Amino acid sequence: MQTVWYGITSIVFGIILFFPVRKLMMAMSINKIQRRENRAATEDEKEMVRKKMTPIAAAVAVTFAFIYNQLLLQRLAGVIGG
Repeated sequence: MQTVWYGITSIVFGIILFFPVRKLMMAMSINKIQRRENRAATEDEKEMVRKKMTPIAAAVAVTFAFIYNQLLLQRLAGVIGG
Protein backbone atom coordinates (compact mmCIF):
# COMPACT_ATOMS: atom_id res chain seq x y z
CA MET A 1 0.00 0.00 0.00
CA GLN A 2 2.84 2.38 0.82
CA THR A 3 4.38 1.85 -2.64
CA VAL A 4 1.13 2.81 -4.37
CA TRP A 5 0.77 5.86 -2.14
CA TYR A 6 4.39 6.85 -2.82
CA GLY A 7 3.91 6.62 -6.59
CA ILE A 8 0.61 8.49 -6.71
CA THR A 9 1.70 11.32 -4.42
CA SER A 10 5.04 11.70 -6.19
CA ILE A 11 3.40 12.02 -9.60
CA VAL A 12 0.81 14.51 -8.31
CA PHE A 13 3.54 16.54 -6.59
CA GLY A 14 5.61 16.47 -9.80
CA ILE A 15 2.66 17.74 -11.85
CA ILE A 16 2.02 20.53 -9.36
CA LEU A 17 5.69 21.55 -9.43
CA PHE A 18 5.98 21.41 -13.23
CA PHE A 19 4.28 24.74 -14.00
CA PRO A 20 6.24 27.02 -11.64
CA VAL A 21 9.51 25.27 -12.54
CA ARG A 22 8.87 25.74 -16.26
CA LYS A 23 7.90 29.37 -15.74
CA LEU A 24 11.07 30.04 -13.73
CA MET A 25 13.31 28.32 -16.26
CA MET A 26 11.65 30.16 -19.15
CA ALA A 27 12.06 33.51 -17.42
CA MET A 28 15.75 32.87 -16.80
CA SER A 29 16.34 31.78 -20.40
CA ILE A 30 14.41 34.70 -21.92
CA ASN A 31 16.27 37.16 -19.69
CA LYS A 32 19.54 35.65 -20.85
CA ILE A 33 18.51 36.08 -24.51
CA GLN A 34 17.44 39.67 -23.89
CA ARG A 35 20.70 40.51 -22.12
CA ARG A 36 22.80 38.90 -24.82
CA GLU A 37 20.90 40.45 -27.77
CA ASN A 38 20.30 43.81 -26.05
CA ARG A 39 16.65 43.82 -27.13
CA ALA A 40 13.31 42.31 -26.20
CA ALA A 41 12.80 38.67 -27.12
CA THR A 42 10.47 37.99 -30.04
CA GLU A 43 7.45 35.68 -29.83
CA ASP A 44 9.29 33.10 -31.94
CA GLU A 45 12.20 33.10 -29.49
CA LYS A 46 9.81 32.74 -26.55
CA GLU A 47 8.04 29.82 -28.23
CA MET A 48 11.39 28.15 -28.96
CA VAL A 49 12.42 28.54 -25.33
CA ARG A 50 9.06 27.15 -24.13
CA LYS A 51 9.40 24.07 -26.33
CA LYS A 52 12.95 23.52 -25.15
CA MET A 53 12.19 24.02 -21.45
CA THR A 54 9.06 21.85 -21.24
CA PRO A 55 10.78 18.42 -21.12
CA ILE A 56 13.62 19.73 -18.98
CA ALA A 57 11.21 21.24 -16.44
CA ALA A 58 9.17 18.02 -16.40
CA ALA A 59 12.27 15.95 -15.66
CA VAL A 60 13.44 18.30 -12.91
CA ALA A 61 10.00 18.53 -11.26
CA VAL A 62 9.29 14.79 -11.28
CA THR A 63 12.80 13.89 -10.11
CA PHE A 64 12.60 16.36 -7.23
CA ALA A 65 9.11 15.15 -6.32
CA PHE A 66 10.18 11.49 -6.12
CA ILE A 67 13.31 12.26 -4.08
CA TYR A 68 11.52 14.63 -1.71
CA ASN A 69 8.62 12.23 -1.25
CA GLN A 70 11.02 9.36 -0.50
CA LEU A 71 12.76 11.42 2.19
CA LEU A 72 9.43 12.48 3.61
CA LEU A 73 8.20 8.88 3.84
CA GLN A 74 11.46 7.73 5.44
CA ARG A 75 11.19 10.45 8.06
CA LEU A 76 7.53 9.57 8.68
CA ALA A 77 8.40 5.86 9.03
CA GLY A 78 11.15 6.79 11.50
CA VAL A 79 8.72 8.82 13.60
CA ILE A 80 6.04 6.12 13.55
CA GLY A 81 8.47 3.21 14.01
CA GLY A 82 10.74 4.90 16.56
